[in-house]
Amino acid sequence: MNFSLELSWALLTWNINPEAMNGMAAVATALLGWMAMIRMAIIIALAIFMIISRWRVFNKASLPGWGILIPCYNRYLMFKLGGRSGRNFLWILIPPVFVVLMIINYFKIAKQFWKHRTYGLGLRFIKIVFIPILAFDNSKYLGKKVTKPVAKMIVTPASKAPVKAVAKKVIKKAPAKKVVKKVKTLIKKK
Repeated sequence: MNFSLELSWALLTWNINPEAMNGMAAVATALLGWMAMIRMAIIIALAIFMIISRWRVFNKASLPGWGILIPCYNRYLMFKLGGRSGRNFLWILIPPVFVVLMIINYFKIAKQFWKHRTYGLGLRFIKIVFIPILAFDNSKYLGKKVTKPVAKMIVTPASKAPVKAVAKKVIKKAPAKKVVKKVKTLIKKK
C-alpha cells in the first residue's frame, strides 16, 4: 500500500467516541444559533434606530414621518426634502441616472439643513452615522417657505423694528451667503 493512503486511512479510522462527537456538534450548533440570534437582534435594533432617525428628519421638514415605512414613497419624500420637485422621482426607472440624482439630492439636503457639502457625501455613503446626527442635532430645515419671507424682510421690513434687530433675525435664518452680505450692507448704511 501507498504511504499516503495508509496515513489517510489511519486518520479516517481514528478511534473517536461517537457520543463525544454528538455532544460537540450540539455545542457548536447551539453556539452558532446564539450568534445568529444576537446578530439578528443587532440588525433589528439598527433598523428601528434608522427608521426613528429618518422619521425625525422628515418631521423637521414638515413632511409625513410615516412615509419612511412605504418603499417608493420614501424616495419621493427624499426628493422633496432636498427641495426638488416630485417629477425627478420618475428617474427611478433608469437606475444609473437615479443614483447620480440621489447623490446630488443628498448635497441639497445637507444645504437645506445648513450643513457643508461634505455632509452630503456622508449622508449618501455613511447613512448609519450621518442621518441620526441630522435627526438628533438642533439644526433647522430651511426649505422654500423660509427663504422667501427672509428675502422680503430684507427688502421691506414689515415691522418698525430697527434694521439691526431685523438683520440679526435674518442672519440666523438666512440660507445663502448673498442674503447675509445684503444684511451686513444694510447695517453699515445705518
